[in-house]
Amino acid sequence: MEPGQYDEQDFDNASDLVKLRQRYFRRPKTPANIISQMMARQGYGQTKSNDELNEAWEIASGPRFAKNTKAGRINRGVLEVHVSSSAAMNMLSFEKKKLLSAMQQQLPQNNIKDLRFKLGNVAR
Repeated sequence: MEPGQYDEQDFDNASDLVKLRQRYFRRPKTPANIISQMMARQGYGQTKSNDELNEAWEIASGPRFAKNTKAGRINRGVLEVHVSSSAAMNMLSFEKKKLLSAMQQQLPQNNIKDLRFKLGNVAR
């Protein structure tokens, strides 16, 4: 082969080498993605959902139980409710089915399947 002449094999080898050295850069993030990530990191979305959960619990429990209880978190479909005293917890256990159905009607998107009452701090 004369200098300056290349065959098909040389072009294939060269293109393989170029592909190996090629770098792929990430695209810049959009402002919407950055803002949503920051809000998730700071917990603003969770705060909003906790406020909705507490409001729904106050409506479902009524004034009788609302002052002695506070809705906690939902874990695997079980809403944790903090109760100020064991006497109030006992009274809530009698009303559990009614409270559960009221919460399911108010927050169907949360898929609440059960309530768990727990002694805890109810300070708001």
